[in-house]
Amino acid sequence: MKKNIYKLCHILLFLLLSTSNKTIFSWNQRITYSFDKIIYVGNIVFPQTVQVIPQISLYRQGVKIKSETDHTSKKIQFTISDDKDRKTIYLLITQEVHPHIKDNTIQFLKINNKQSYKLYKMELVNTKKTINTLQTINTQKNKKSYEWIISEEKIAENGKIPDDALIIIFNPDFVQNLKGGTELELPKIIIKQNILEIAGGSEEKLHEEEVILLMSSLDLNLIHSKITPQIQQKPSKKLVIAISDQEK
Repeated sequence: MKKNIYKLCHILLFLLLSTSNKTIFSWNQRITYSFDKIIYVGNIVFPQTVQVIPQISLYRQGVKIKSETDHTSKKIQFTISDDKDRKTIYLLITQEVHPHIKDNTIQFLKINNKQSYKLYKMELVNTKKTINTLQTINTQKNKKSYEWIISEEKIAENGKIPDDALIIIFNPDFVQNLKGGTELELPKIIIKQNILEIAGGSEEKLHEEEVILLMSSLDLNLIHSKITPQIQQKPSKKLVIAISDQEK
């Protein structure tokens, strides 16, 4: 009986998520991809002990981010874009996020600063390695190398989430750390090896929490757009992909 109810919850949740394409509040968000933008690939890596990777909701800049789940390699992969000149990205992992609304306008997103969360500041820095060539000792070659400097931060006293933060609705206690990263890849989000133990001792418990988090994300889905790419040509002859709401 319990398993049938669990399956029914998944079916109802899928129907709700697949039909919630419109937003109640408008942020007037319009994201433009051009050669002035850079695309970062992100990965959430699970241990091999998890048979079925849970579905996770991700948001940034008023948009719900599409992700791909690979149950074989045990990871969730997604992409985000950012300005080439901006090298700092905030990452928030928490179970609940709420909009701060004034005069029917969303001012910002926030959390209760007493709730469990992990807020990371990721800064991409360019380091140069000097390598001596074999031809001559006096000749040197500069090689560019990139690394992410990661620090854990505290949320503001009013609970305000940093602007443009990548938000992941997930239990922060499941996260071990952030690791690695390159010029085009965000640091990997490493999930703890004992996630099933923390979740309650079984994968069934993990997926029960998955359903709860996805249900709690329905309000966020209403204020975040689902996006479809549209190729346009600007007068500057740059290839631009404008992102707009899906329309039925």
